[in-house]
Amino acid sequence: MPQMDAVVLEEWGGDLAVQSVDRPEPDAGEVRVDVRACAITRTIENAVQGGLSDDPAHTPRIPGHEFAGVVDAIGPGVSDVEVGDRVLAYFYLTCGRCDRCRRGDTNQCLNFGGWFGVHRDGAYAEATTIPAANVLPLPDGASFAAGAVATDGLATPLHICEKTDVGDDDTVLVIGGGGRIGVHLSKLAAARGAHVLAADVRRDRLDHVDAVTPDAVTPVDGRESDFTARLAEETPDGVGPTVAVDTVGDVDALRDAWDALAMGGQVVTLTTHHERSFAPPLRAFVERETTIRGSRYATKDEVVRAARLLADGRVTADYGDAVGLSDVPEVHRDLRAGDTAGVTILEP
Repeated sequence: MPQMDAVVLEEWGGDLAVQSVDRPEPDAGEVRVDVRACAITRTIENAVQGGLSDDPAHTPRIPGHEFAGVVDAIGPGVSDVEVGDRVLAYFYLTCGRCDRCRRGDTNQCLNFGGWFGVHRDGAYAEATTIPAANVLPLPDGASFAAGAVATDGLATPLHICEKTDVGDDDTVLVIGGGGRIGVHLSKLAAARGAHVLAADVRRDRLDHVDAVTPDAVTPVDGRESDFTARLAEETPDGVGPTVAVDTVGDVDALRDAWDALAMGGQVVTLTTHHERSFAPPLRAFVERETTIRGSRYATKDEVVRAARLLADGRVTADYGDAVGLSDVPEVHRDLRAGDTAGVTILEP
């Protein structure tokens, strides 16, 4: 059987290593994609550590889900995808038949089958197989690297902005503004007319935010002793942010965001850390008519829309130099140590 190189994880929480593996063949309902670009991210590092599933039955595993490429083979029963199509990938394995899927809320699938790159092999490889329902069109004008960023790095911020209806009368606080979600959320919210406060605790990350985001984004040092007062000062009439987005899961930062929140404001969290909780008194919700809500990935439509935003230049993708398969384990070590900013792109 033909061979290819891939980055393989033998057990959750273990080390990544490049190995020679069988080049996969698509089964019924699947396509094989020649991987052209895959983002190397903290979400994937979380998966590598067993943060999405630690079932040993799912290893060994090839990780990686934020990718774009070209279809080079189709399995039986596939009629709506053709060899040569430029595609990007949808992260969630969904049924396509339940009420949520039929109405377009694919991120809320009632028969959720897990995650691509966790429950089946992913895209840290020269090629991967994926259900045909999980490949989406990569718009003309979008590079493969931009497509990889769109699949999660911009699609998730788009879902947040849609759920909170971010507009030109909002001040949006982004906790963890130096991460890939934080940077792209800052860019997108600014493009929708909002003033953005991008908070982080590392000077190098704040410098990165300042360098790659528009003037409507203000970097804020989360270590400031008067952090909540600073947030109020940066908003009209000192009322505080109208939307605060948690990309980190730090309870103290969430508490600061809640204390600074404007009347009628919203706190949004997309972190899934186990055994962390944040629960203000019920009276506080009523007195200030505020909301705490979760944000779960994005819909298929939002992934395609995110790619279009990048394709026509309304938002720019933030990513660094490309690396090869042999570099992936070292990039993950840097992710683990917190020594990265923006997105690293794998080009197998």
